[in-house]
Amino acid sequence: MNGPAVTRGSGAQTPPAVHLIGVGPGPVDLLTVRASRLIAMSGTCLHAHGAVPAEAMSLVPPTARVVDISGLSEGQAIDEISAALGRGDRVVHLFAGDPGQHPESRTLADTLDSAGISWEHVPGICHPDFTSPVDVEGPHPGGGTGADGGPATGQAAGVNDQSGAGAPASTTPGKILVLGGTVEARRLADLLVSAGLDVVTALAGKLARPRLPRGEVLIGGFGDVDGLAQWLRATGASAVIDATDPFAVQISTDAILAAADTGVPLLRLQRPRWTEGEGDRWIRVPDMRAAVEAVRGQYRRPMLTVGKLGASEFAGDSQGAYLIRCSEPPPGPLPERYLLVLDKGPFGVDSERTIMSRHRIDVLVTRESGGRASAAKLEAARALNIPVVMVDRPRDPAEAAGLPTPETVHRVDEAARWLVERFGSR
Repeated sequence: MNGPAVTRGSGAQTPPAVHLIGVGPGPVDLLTVRASRLIAMSGTCLHAHGAVPAEAMSLVPPTARVVDISGLSEGQAIDEISAALGRGDRVVHLFAGDPGQHPESRTLADTLDSAGISWEHVPGICHPDFTSPVDVEGPHPGGGTGADGGPATGQAAGVNDQSGAGAPASTTPGKILVLGGTVEARRLADLLVSAGLDVVTALAGKLARPRLPRGEVLIGGFGDVDGLAQWLRATGASAVIDATDPFAVQISTDAILAAADTGVPLLRLQRPRWTEGEGDRWIRVPDMRAAVEAVRGQYRRPMLTVGKLGASEFAGDSQGAYLIRCSEPPPGPLPERYLLVLDKGPFGVDSERTIMSRHRIDVLVTRESGGRASAAKLEAARALNIPVVMVDRPRDPAEAAGLPTPETVHRVDEAARWLVERFGSR
């Protein structure tokens, strides 16, 4: 029996809205009973043409909307799911073999988590033509449930791997501090809690209603580096994982200094950078002040996606008509002419193109945060031939502090493996 999926952050159990279903490589009668029933009850079915067996597709009811996503971008697929949920449809996304064999299922789970949409992983028989699930990062464990009703962790992250291969035997770790505020931090905390580890996520407290991970949460930070070091000593913390936004320079600096002072191992989990592609028109600037100079007097209708604090940097501009989008109202002054849109992503490519076209945006201003969850705006800008003022990431905090750069990974499963290497599997 499958248990209900858990919507990230709310702590409440709700019926899954999206089902990531493995349909295997064999006959349709090898599907789980749950998979067959969910497909037969679907209102919208997403699949890749040619990859999903025809027998499995025959279970889709004739009244359902069937969407071939093989020619769609990630943002367009999310738009299809959002539209389906808006219609009240039960959404199924079919994968050849097991969903954990496909990296796109991980990306989809990330995006659904960010949107607060509950999802469920319904396993299938592994397909021999695809990578084994243990070789890729599986779907997010906190947002969905596995076939037995437990968290859909799989073995991708290695935390529950009982083989012990390559993992040194060690005592059970103490508290693991995750410096959070990002999708990646929430995913990591959920994964580690599911593995039975004692996880504390620290949030800076800048948002009035942040999305909360599973496990213990501290809101408000530690004050300064001494406060963080004192907390690490008092709790006997075993490790710190800095999964903050690349622009959260102060807390990253504090983490480096506190780890050096206390000897607690530190890992940095940082989103990979965006890369400029064919058709992009990026104007790279080193900081927000330079972004203001690049926009002022050059563009008439800028769109700002630089957070609620970054928008105030443009307060002195009386010429441009700004579209400002952020999750909460900016606390400081704003440009003389502006329209404020309060909304939380992620956003699909179609919705990004619509808002840019509707407001006749002639330049997009954003920070190089990286990751996939917020990359749709870049794709939309490229399609509309809109230039992008890209604010570079700050100088590496370790370099600025004159200390060695901490070990850095770019994926949640890599962070989990880092813990396994130090404390062994459970």
